[in-house]
Amino acid sequence: MSIIKELWLAIVVVLVVAIIGSVSIYGVTTKHYVEEQLYAKNIDNATMLALTLSKLEKDPVTLDLFIMSQFDIGHYSAITLKDANGAVISDHHQSFQLNQNSPRWFAKYFSPDVAPGVAQVSNGWSQYGTIYVEADTGFIVASMWRAAYRLVVGLLLIAVVAGIIGGWFLRKILRPLDDVVDQAEAFQDMRFIKSKVPRTLELKRVVNAMNFLAQKSKKVMEEENSRLDLMRHKTQFDDESGLANRDYFILMLKGQIAFRDTQGINCIFLIRFTTEQGFLRIPAPERKKRLRDLVSAINSALQLNHQSFTDSRIARLQKNEFVVLLTETHNASVIAYALHNVCTEVFCHANDPEIFESVVKIRPGDSVSSVLMRADTMLNEAQSSDAAIPSIEGELLHNESTEKENAWTEVLNSAITHSKVETFNYPVLDSRRRVIHYQSWAGVEINGELRQSGYYTHWARYLGLLPQLELTTISYLIKYINAIETQSKFAFLCSEQFLLDNEILAQLYYQLNNSQNAARQLCFEVRESTANRFPEAFKQFCNTLKAIGCEVGLKRVGESFSQLINIQELGLDYVKIDSGFMADIDSNLANHSFLRGFCSLAHTFGIKVYADGVKRSDHDELFSELGIDGIVSHIEVIEHLLDD
Repeated sequence: MSIIKELWLAIVVVLVVAIIGSVSIYGVTTKHYVEEQLYAKNIDNATMLALTLSKLEKDPVTLDLFIMSQFDIGHYSAITLKDANGAVISDHHQSFQLNQNSPRWFAKYFSPDVAPGVAQVSNGWSQYGTIYVEADTGFIVASMWRAAYRLVVGLLLIAVVAGIIGGWFLRKILRPLDDVVDQAEAFQDMRFIKSKVPRTLELKRVVNAMNFLAQKSKKVMEEENSRLDLMRHKTQFDDESGLANRDYFILMLKGQIAFRDTQGINCIFLIRFTTEQGFLRIPAPERKKRLRDLVSAINSALQLNHQSFTDSRIARLQKNEFVVLLTETHNASVIAYALHNVCTEVFCHANDPEIFESVVKIRPGDSVSSVLMRADTMLNEAQSSDAAIPSIEGELLHNESTEKENAWTEVLNSAITHSKVETFNYPVLDSRRRVIHYQSWAGVEINGELRQSGYYTHWARYLGLLPQLELTTISYLIKYINAIETQSKFAFLCSEQFLLDNEILAQLYYQLNNSQNAARQLCFEVRESTANRFPEAFKQFCNTLKAIGCEVGLKRVGESFSQLINIQELGLDYVKIDSGFMADIDSNLANHSFLRGFCSLAHTFGIKVYADGVKRSDHDELFSELGIDGIVSHIEVIEHLLDD
């Protein structure tokens, strides 16, 4: 029972006891008062009758007639006249008459018990007899009941009014209690949020203590993130430009080639500035500033075109070379010219270096060395010919025709309308090779063939159909879970556009609320870069899904986890380490230190850590030592392992 119900129960009990007590006290007090007054009345009436009878002729018949007349016109229960010897001369009485509106239980407990009035009747100077007078109490009981009834009704009305007013005050006083309960439940879910401090003393002490704990957790998170950032920057970043260094980029590229969808248009943009002008020999502070300006310009160009790709990685390969990796790219040539323009704008002064750029597509059979060599060769050719425009690989140069755009629109709309979607399900396994959940990648039937997301994502995003396509896939998953009645969980990666589409999110929440069983078996993921770019939208996304019963995680984590705002308040269930960290996990000791610290920090807040893109099965002991809780296996699709 909630504390509010208990308080209301206590209030009702107090009011009932108060009403019963008030009526009881009123009844007892009134009874005693009436008994005193009736006894005095009995004495007065007996005295008056005795005086009158003393003056009358002492004829028994006359006396009886007189007493009978008095009995009939007065409110008496009994009048008795006895002679000096105790013999009854006249006796008139009536039984107790209870008013029909007066309950018997009230009469039983509150009828006045009045002694009869006694007076002596004289005959001259001698005593003739004794008269006994008892007043009728029936009308008194009826009058007492009417008064008691009005008292009860009045008290009930007062209690109702007091309850309404008290309820309003109670809600106002206990309103901070809801925040305290929400905060406590959030702590239980490992979400260390802060609450507004109430004015109620006891609640204020509780909230202050819990806010201190939340602040402490935030401090721990910030300190550990700073330590991990420092560790990563020492080994994985170039201090002069602030970008990832060559070794780190090679890891990311290995992860992209080995573990990611190769059906999409994934591109390498290689940017080089010439060194003949002596740029690298200028003073270090000035050179660092100019390089940071160049990096900022590249980031700005990518930000302006962020709708044209899914993920981006930027690094400094050599002292005069920068590289950009874009995944699921649309209109690569447009992005290439945007990058070339901002770079030439930064290096536009006299004696500034010249800028050259090449763009190549990562092919299914490419290795790290082959794709970089192809980009480098094209860049050398552009530099030797003094090309003033980017050198772009032929298959990326074609402009998307209106016919092709219309064809893709028709295909994708048909997939949405007719639910021509399925999922590729890859298992996430724990250390004992038990399935934690399945990583579900969307697949769309295009021209009779089921295509993975990389094949169509750039078009779906360009046409504004990606959120609806993802919702269709989630709907398919919900129906699939309900149809096969599996106990397995499925994780689905949501795009940036999906996260920001309020109408699509409303439809998602509606479907999940209408299918609670399936909702508890669904996990929703967002890329780390997306969560970092839109923290408020991601926080609302987390809170809503957690309230429904879904799990929430982050995908491709490692590069900007420390930049997420108030990560301790989100209540994440798990994170998946970027596959780039797994490329040479057996030999990269720097990554070992980073992953060990990262896993320790995540476990502090109840977050599971899974390693993405693992193809080897002989690293169980290493993963256990690092603190990794599970691996996302890309060995094969094993839908036949789903629980029946």
